[in-house]
Amino acid sequence: MESGLGLETTEFRRAFAVETGRLLRHRLLWFVAVWGGLSTLIAVIRVPGVKPFAEWSFGESALYATSLVAMVGGYVTALVLVLRKKLDHTGVVWVSMALVVLDGLNEVVVRASELAQPSGLIMFSITHFLASALFPWSPMQAIRPAAVVLLASAASWLTFEGGPEVRDIWAIAMSPLLVVPGVGLCALRHGRRMERFKFSFVDQRYGKLRQELQYARAIHEALFPQPKTKGSVRLAYRYEPMRQIGGDYLHATVSPTDDGRDEKLSLVLMDVTGHGIPAALSVNRLHGEMELCFADDPDIGPGDVLRRLNRYVHLTLAKHSIFVTALCLRVDPVKGTIEHASAGHPPAFLRASDGTLQELESTAIVLGAIADSEFDAAPQTNTFGPGDSVVAYTDGATEARNDKGEMIRIDGLRQIMADPSPIEPGTWPERVLDIVFRHRSGLPPEDDTLVVEMYRRLEREAIETDEAGAGNGAAVASEPVAAAGGD
Repeated sequence: MESGLGLETTEFRRAFAVETGRLLRHRLLWFVAVWGGLSTLIAVIRVPGVKPFAEWSFGESALYATSLVAMVGGYVTALVLVLRKKLDHTGVVWVSMALVVLDGLNEVVVRASELAQPSGLIMFSITHFLASALFPWSPMQAIRPAAVVLLASAASWLTFEGGPEVRDIWAIAMSPLLVVPGVGLCALRHGRRMERFKFSFVDQRYGKLRQELQYARAIHEALFPQPKTKGSVRLAYRYEPMRQIGGDYLHATVSPTDDGRDEKLSLVLMDVTGHGIPAALSVNRLHGEMELCFADDPDIGPGDVLRRLNRYVHLTLAKHSIFVTALCLRVDPVKGTIEHASAGHPPAFLRASDGTLQELESTAIVLGAIADSEFDAAPQTNTFGPGDSVVAYTDGATEARNDKGEMIRIDGLRQIMADPSPIEPGTWPERVLDIVFRHRSGLPPEDDTLVVEMYRRLEREAIETDEAGAGNGAAVASEPVAAAGGD
């Protein structure tokens, strides 16, 4: 299948052919009306020619009349077809060439019959040049009708008009020079028109692509969960794709705790290799797998989630050299625990309410690299009490570069997270992205960046916040990822 934006694409050739047909329809009407009428008038005026009309035999009259009727009939037929819009863009091109051929063949018949005043191929060269100047032909389209007429002229000259004499052969050899001006003009105009159309085509296609990307971004962002602003376990995040859509993805699911008094929150953070549309297409497939995974078992553990994801990626995406890093978390507020399994993902930071910091390291290899039978997710469990937060991210945060090419790295993010000053829960994503932005000195991101915080409010604060939301008669508004992510 052809691809790209160059002139070799099927889409470009089709669009250029349609544009050529559109131009030809308008100019063909002018050519038929003006030049067709003028050619007919010239044919009638020169009838007396070499031999008086009264001395013509029936055969001679029939020959001349047939030639004239064929030419006039061709012009009239072309006019009717164009006015009734019976021709597609390809048909219009062939009709324009056929008219020039008919005009040229009429000149050959006049010269061969010696009934009217001959003009040789001079009249045809004028017709061909005017057609080349008027019609948006390519050089090859200008050559085709000229080749037909010149071959017919040569055949007539050698067969009916005296035989293969040196003078005739020399005239035949030089006759192509008569159409060189028309062909050269077509080559010049065609090249310029193609360049103009190329820029217009690319501009229109770029505009359509931007519009399609806007629609794609709306669909892509709809895959992300809403921030969770109520309950004992909450979720906040910020997303900044490198382009309009990217390869970072977040999936969140709630399920009841064992005693039914609260909700567990499961979180899957993924980073697909690559950027832009290809990575976003992979994210779309992974979203479907996540939906099925948690629909089958809403309480599935992080280790089982990664095993299922690894099998899916290994069987479908890895064959295209697409791999995924993933971090799966599950918080149980009743037990006060957080379970995690990480497949090659950067370490998340577990920040306790007293400011102490613990890293949740990777527990398995990147998804898709090995078969399901060899994959071991090795999930781990840690304490996660009221006031604790876990901050996870994709490598767009740690690999952000400043104007000197220096990256923040995990050490830099660790220093940020170790800040002993009190930090309002739920504000870490915005805080980290702001630091990343300032580190880049406002330069555009070189990778998709997703920062996620899952946290537990202190029991008293959680109750007060929930009661305030209920008292206002509405839940706290939660923005979709379009508002949560930087653009």
